[in-house]
Amino acid sequence: MGKEKPVNIVGAGLAGLTAAVILAGQGREVIVYEKGNRVGGMPLYNPSPHGTPMDVERMNAYVGFDLRPGLVPMTEGVISIWGKRYHKRWPSGAPSYMIERGPRRSSMDHYLADLAKEAGARIEVGRPILTDGDVAALNTAKGMDRYGFPSRVIMATGLHIDGYEAAQVPYQTLYGYFAKCRVPWPESRVTIYFDDYTPDYAFTCSVNGIAFGLIFNRHRPIRKWEWEKFAHQATELDGYPFRKFMPLEGGAAPVRRFNNPRLYHGNLILAGTLAGMMDPILFFGMHGAFISGKIAAMALDDPVAAWKEFRRVNATFKPVLAVKRLLDVLPRGVFVKYPGRLAMALWPLYADWATRYAFMVNISGYNRI
Repeated sequence: MGKEKPVNIVGAGLAGLTAAVILAGQGREVIVYEKGNRVGGMPLYNPSPHGTPMDVERMNAYVGFDLRPGLVPMTEGVISIWGKRYHKRWPSGAPSYMIERGPRRSSMDHYLADLAKEAGARIEVGRPILTDGDVAALNTAKGMDRYGFPSRVIMATGLHIDGYEAAQVPYQTLYGYFAKCRVPWPESRVTIYFDDYTPDYAFTCSVNGIAFGLIFNRHRPIRKWEWEKFAHQATELDGYPFRKFMPLEGGAAPVRRFNNPRLYHGNLILAGTLAGMMDPILFFGMHGAFISGKIAAMALDDPVAAWKEFRRVNATFKPVLAVKRLLDVLPRGVFVKYPGRLAMALWPLYADWATRYAFMVNISGYNRI
C-alpha cells in the first residue's frame, strides 16, 4: 500500500535515519531532507557525546538492524549532589552506552546514514524545511489513506525550535550554556550534577576523544553565577579543558503539555523528540529516537497498530511529567538534595535492580519493546 510514491523524511537525526533504514530496506523510495550541509546535526554542537540506557539486544530486534557499531559501553560514572561526589559503577541490570553525534565516522549519525544509503535511501543535505508551507509541499500523497491518516511525510527534526514551529507542535524552550572540546582519553566518562544552579541538572561527558558539558533550565535563562559555578566544576573537578561556555541557541523540548507525545499531527507522522519520545525528567531522547523511528515507519502501512504501539511505549509520560512539575514547586534542598544523598549511600543495596525499574518508568519504551 502506497509504495508507488516516495516517503519524505525531514531530519537526518537518529529517528529520521532509523525510519529511513527500515523503509528503504522494504524497497520503498525514501528521501531524507537535512537542513544542515552535512549529516550529523549542527556544527555548533557536534561532534558531541551523549548517554542513554539501552538493552541493545532487545533494541536491535525491535528496529531490525544492529546498533552496536555506534555504541560505546558505560562502565562507571560520577553523580554530584550539591557538591558531594559519588563515584559509582554503572549497574549491570541497566546497561548504558555513550553515543557520538556528529559527522565523524565514529558517530551514530554517520553509521545510520551509511545503512540508509546502502538500503537505497537518498539523503539531501542543505534542504531546510522551516515553515508549514515547506512541509505541505512535501506531502505528495493525494488526501488521506484508508484509515484517515496521512502517509507520506515523517518529521523528525529533534530539539530545534524551528522544527516544532514548522510542525506546529507545542514545545518548552530550553535555556542553558554548553562547551565542547577534545580530550586525550578515548574511553567514555560521565558526571551528572544536581545542584542549586538549576532545577534540572548539568552534566559533562566524553567518548571517542571528544567532550561536552551542559547546564540547562527549562523555566528561565541561566544566570551568570550559575553557569560559572558549573564551568568551574567541569574544568577543575572533572578535568575537561573547556575554554568557553556558550549559550544554547534554539533548543526546545516536548514537555509543554501533558499531551505532547503524538504520532500524528495534522498531515504529518512525527518521530523522535518532536513526537514527544523523550523522558520528562532526565531528557533521555536517544532511546526513544530509535523506537519512534521504527513506529513512524510502521505507521505508513498500519497507522492504527502504530498508534497503539506509540501509546503503549509512552504510557508513563503523563505521570512522570506530573512528578517533575511537583518537584519543581517543592524545596529542592528537602526533596532532591537529601533524598539523593540517601539514595547514593544505599546504592550498593538496590542499584542493579532498582535502576532498571526506574528507567522502565521514566524512559519512553525502556524494556517495553
